[in-house]
Amino acid sequence: MKTKTITAISALLALTVPAAFAISLDDAAANLLMFEHAALSADYCEQRGYPSRSIYSPWQQKYAHVQRESAKRILSEGERRGLAKTSDQEVMLSEVTAHLNKTASDSIAKKGIPCSKYRAFMDGFHELLKK
Repeated sequence: MKTKTITAISALLALTVPAAFAISLDDAAANLLMFEHAALSADYCEQRGYPSRSIYSPWQQKYAHVQRESAKRILSEGERRGLAKTSDQEVMLSEVTAHLNKTASDSIAKKGIPCSKYRAFMDGFHELLKK
């Protein structure tokens, strides 16, 4: 086959085959909670003198696709429930994120973070992400 034909078939398949990322609403929310917890824990450790941003930033970039797809899942649920306008869906996502931020913040305040073992802590986080 010619390269153009293969490219055309690949493009057609990409449009017709559903994405491999298909998670439940609960799993999407759990993923977003992990990202909130990871970001807040980096701030927590930085404030205590442990350089954690250099660990968190590459981790966040590596798993950004999971974060995006989880947010899309939340947005699609809003649409399914009748939030037709994109702005309404974004407000809903913002409210969900604010709630998750508070949940993560409360957890960190109550339990703390093992800052001296931050790298191992973040390595464990990726195993908890639903994909």
